[in-house]
Amino acid sequence: MKAWQINAYGGPEVFKLVDLPDPSPKSGHILVEIKAFGINRSELYTRQGHSGDAVTLPRVLGIECVGVVKDSGGSDLQIGQKVGAAMGHMGRLYDGGYAEMALIPRSNVYPIDTSLDWATVGALPEMYLTAWGVIKEAIDLPRNSSLLIRGGSSSVGLACASIAKEMGCTVLATTRKEEKIPILKAAGVDHVIIDDGQIASKVKAIVPGGVAGVVELVGIEKTIMDCLQSTAPKGTVGMVGFLGDTWDYKFFPWMPSTVKLTLYSSETLNTEYATPVLQRVVDQVAAGKYKSNIHQVFGFGELPKAHKMMESNQAAGKLVVLTEN
Repeated sequence: MKAWQINAYGGPEVFKLVDLPDPSPKSGHILVEIKAFGINRSELYTRQGHSGDAVTLPRVLGIECVGVVKDSGGSDLQIGQKVGAAMGHMGRLYDGGYAEMALIPRSNVYPIDTSLDWATVGALPEMYLTAWGVIKEAIDLPRNSSLLIRGGSSSVGLACASIAKEMGCTVLATTRKEEKIPILKAAGVDHVIIDDGQIASKVKAIVPGGVAGVVELVGIEKTIMDCLQSTAPKGTVGMVGFLGDTWDYKFFPWMPSTVKLTLYSSETLNTEYATPVLQRVVDQVAAGKYKSNIHQVFGFGELPKAHKMMESNQAAGKLVVLTEN
């Protein structure tokens, strides 16, 4: 099989298109014939060398993929069945989705029933499972309330907008670039705030008393503190991303009374939880209630180009790679 492998850390040029032996079937593991996969910022950080002992080289990166079952490993899945896969150390401790095939533990493979095209399905697993987790599990956002998305034009931010709007919530989102306002509006955002680093007063001018919840995707001390000040008493700020390229905290913020700060990590995903969620997501996308938020689709040979686009912050939404051009 063909795969994009790294043997050293650095820029997009460290990716090498190589021929590797097809993975050998293994009990309790699913051999997936990959049709598409999304590109994620965590893979960019890994490529740059920021994942430490969590990754060994050489490695095929990729924390998600979609495709069909080629071998079921003696599990309940059927050969030819459509599946998505995400997390569970994919692309870190074992080879991940940047390939034509991957061998993935059954616990991180999620069967799906859908007629959506592969590019659309490929955009969904990590993006929507993360958005669902931070809104439903970390924040526990009440229906018909309000949500602020800090870093709204990211793929997860746009997915959060879809979920919150379907819940009847008023959605506020930030961006640093005027040209991204139409993208956020098209995603269903009610109020777009240009982020100058201090937005709490702007938020409370729209939602007096503060929002019920915040999805914090920037992840630096300044924005976290500002988000806490944007939140209503007993509201929750859910950290889920590191668009600010910082992920090592040596501070404990002085939080407003009764406002909560929490973290959601998709590392906790497993098939029992994620399978019904992902099925709901693909059904909602098919029904037009959730958006796929695809910025651009690349051919398999264009993977380094996709990474270059992500690294330069040109994308507003999800970057997807198809294994078949």
